[in-house]
Formats: sequence, structure tokens, C-alpha cells
Amino acid sequence: NGGGSSARNWFGMGKICRIMKTFYLGLELPSPVIVASSPWTAHADTIERCAAEGAGAVVLKSIFEEQILHQAASMADPAVPTTDAGEYLERYLDDAYRAEHLRLIERVRRAGIPIIASLNCIGEASSWVDYAADIERAGADALELNIFLQPTDRDLSAAEVERSYAGIVKAVTEAVAIPVSVKLPMRLTNFLHLADALLARGARGVVLFNRFFEPDIDVERMVFTPGDPYSQPTELRNVLRSAALAVRALPQLDVAVTTGVHDGEAVVKSLLAGACAVEVCTAIHRSGFEAIGRMNRYLDGWAERHGFGRIEEFRARMDYGDSDDPLAQRRQYMRFFPGRENF
Repeated sequence: NGGGSSARNWFGMGKICRIMKTFYLGLELPSPVIVASSPWTAHADTIERCAAEGAGAVVLKSIFEEQILHQAASMADPAVPTTDAGEYLERYLDDAYRAEHLRLIERVRRAGIPIIASLNCIGEASSWVDYAADIERAGADALELNIFLQPTDRDLSAAEVERSYAGIVKAVTEAVAIPVSVKLPMRLTNFLHLADALLARGARGVVLFNRFFEPDIDVERMVFTPGDPYSQPTELRNVLRSAALAVRALPQLDVAVTTGVHDGEAVVKSLLAGACAVEVCTAIHRSGFEAIGRMNRYLDGWAERHGFGRIEEFRARMDYGDSDDPLAQRRQYMRFFPGRENF
């Protein structure tokens, strides 16, 4: 659309909006608003609705290898002591699950926006490679690796965990030609060091950050209970600083911000910090698919008010560069929490 300089009618829905395109993982997106891997991206009809509302791309609902293994275990007959039946179920469910996912990729290519597949395996790198190769053949435009290795071994160092991440990425990027991004967990000792290692092994981008469904505790029954699966707008602040750091330290990597992106203002903040795109989920759950259009319209109105015609004109304006603004430094903490004598 000429960098957002022309109007576009959204599939006859009567909504006229100038949508500003962006570039992410080498792909041209008609909007920086991507729908994250979620129930909204698990079916062709909802994916087409996302496109109709102005989404720049969709990340398909992840293939979770452990879901296949869990289902196979639940279907196995515990009275049969042999492992052959369990192995057969795993292979059967794996093939069926994979085939359904690949058919979805083929069907939704007609939505007219980039399709980013998502993959979450728990096995060795070979498992990731097998799935990734099939996903590429089915026609996905890019692949997002949702990697989280839960460190439960006290003897496993942070460096060893990071090498495992890097090994998976290297194996996948060597096996496919489509661009690969990595969705990282928030609790890393030095995510910039890991991101640098991923870049060296072929990753084109990182998604900051994975949000986990962490448990809560019922103190009366003394049992674990599910925590809130949905993000809050305040969680965005946990990501903005990291995005700004990553863009300055590793400009070769494309950054997508997720978690806490609930409205158009959050989109603008993320772009100013240096993100190429944002991934949204909870906003759609709370406000419907129309949330995508509202984000696009806010971004367009904000850019027009400030005289910007293209995202490149303001993206990363607020990255973590040589700023001496105390709000970008640790010392700002003391500004808000002075000593006792000042109370």
C-alpha cells in the first residue's frame, strides 16, 4: 500500500483504513499486528476472519509433541504390559495430527497473508527437523520455534541449556529454507547472549516473550490450581526494555513483541522500542476479532498525527541506545523509592 499512503477496504466490511505495512522475517506484512499461536489460528474460518479484520500474518496453533505423547498414553491399555501398542499409538497419532496440521497450512494460504507455522517439540533435534521439513513442504511462509526447556537438573548449567536451544535452531535452519524465528522464555540469564547464538545458527528473528500458564495454589484445599491464562496490559512493560536492548545489540534479528499487547497504543510502544511486529491473543479473546482493526486504526491515526508515512520512519526511535535518560537506567529505582529520611 505504498507504506501506508493509500486507503484500503477490508473485504467489503465497510471499514476504510490506511494500514501501514512492515517487514518481518524477510516477509512483507500488510500490518504489524500478527495473531499469535492460539485457538484463533487453529481453524481456517477463524484465520480468514483474522485476515479480514486486517491482521498482517497469523502464527498457526502450535504442534505440541507432548500433546501427542500424552494422548497416546491415555489411550493405551494399562493391562497390556508390552510397549508395542503404545509406540503404535504414538506413531498413529503423530501421523494423523501432523497431516491435519499440514492440511490446515495448505487451506489457509488463500487467506492472502503470510502464514507462520509454530512448532513445540520435547524430543531431540531430529523431532524438530522432521516436523519443520513437512511444514515447509506444505507451504508455510515462515516457522516459529516455541522452545522451552524446563531446567530441573541442578547439575545442568545455564550455558548447557542455552547450547540445547542453539542446537535445535541450527538443526532446523539447516533443514529448511523458510525463515525461522524463536519464541524465547522470559527467565534467561542473558537473553541477548542466547539471541546472538541463535542468530549465528540461522535464526532470523526472536519473539519476546513466551508466556506460560503457571499454576496458583489453593491454600484451603492445598492443591495446585490453574493460573490466569490471559495477559494483562501491564505485562507489556516487562517486554519493552528487552525489545529495545535486542534491537540495539542485534539489529540483524527481527523482534516481535508479545504479552501485554492489548490495544493500539501498545502496538505503537512496541514499534518505537524497535519491534518489527507484535503478536496478539488475549485482546481478541476479550474484545473479539475487531480488536485487530482497532489497533490498525490507532496506529494509522497516531502516525498521521506525528507526520509519519511509513513504520521505518519511527521504528526503534526509542531503542536502548546511548540515552542518558534516567528512566532507561537502573538508578531510576531510587527516584521512586527514596531513603527513610525522605518520607
